[in-house]
Amino acid sequence: MTHQSSRISPGTAQTRAFQNTLWGRVLAAGKLDSSQSHHAIEELCCLYRYPIYVFIRRSEQDRQRARDLTQGFFQYVLERKLFGKADPERGRFRSFLIGVLKNYLRGEYDKERTLRRGGGVEIVSLDEEVAEGCYAHEPATNLTPEKLMDRRWALVVLEQAMGRLQAEYSRSGMKELFTELQPYLSGAGTGSFAELGTRLNRSEGAARVLVFRHKERFRQLIRAVIADTVSDPEQVEVELKHLQAALREN
Repeated sequence: MTHQSSRISPGTAQTRAFQNTLWGRVLAAGKLDSSQSHHAIEELCCLYRYPIYVFIRRSEQDRQRARDLTQGFFQYVLERKLFGKADPERGRFRSFLIGVLKNYLRGEYDKERTLRRGGGVEIVSLDEEVAEGCYAHEPATNLTPEKLMDRRWALVVLEQAMGRLQAEYSRSGMKELFTELQPYLSGAGTGSFAELGTRLNRSEGAARVLVFRHKERFRQLIRAVIADTVSDPEQVEVELKHLQAALREN
């Protein structure tokens, strides 16, 4: 009998799916003449702009300078076509991004000028008031900028998974059901399953199943968001553990 490898072979459906994850879009973003590059860059900036701001802000920068440095960083990446240098074989995209950010900041910290190059064109839109408001509510900890960025990345993953879950309910015309089930994700659900069933006009058992499926789908979507940030499906569980550890940091 021919031994069948348990590893994913090139060309399989799962491998092709991973080619369309964030890493695939990173490579597309590296090709600035690609028709997909503009959309890829927007997605990357949207996913990482606040974690980058948090990293810089924690590095004892005042809010205006943190905003300028965040804006300048993305421009720095694009001007040097650094997205195209990201290598899936060398680790997570987040690790690559932190390394590039540290190099950028080392070259910028000693400059006494505001970063407004490129005729004032904004590469990444960052609402300073919103960003600073969020930063003001970051927990008071002794976390390093790297660990705080990891924590913020973890929360962004949860937010994106939640957004996908809500969108699924909305597309199915079940917004009210989402509203009823949502509190049970955090344990804040009020009342028993029997009471939930009464509100939903279902049995206690059916309500329990709905909550179970709601939680399970949320976990699946967390894994799906994480899958966007790795180049190998085998890394998803490792990243999930990293996410859980980041959320426990304080």
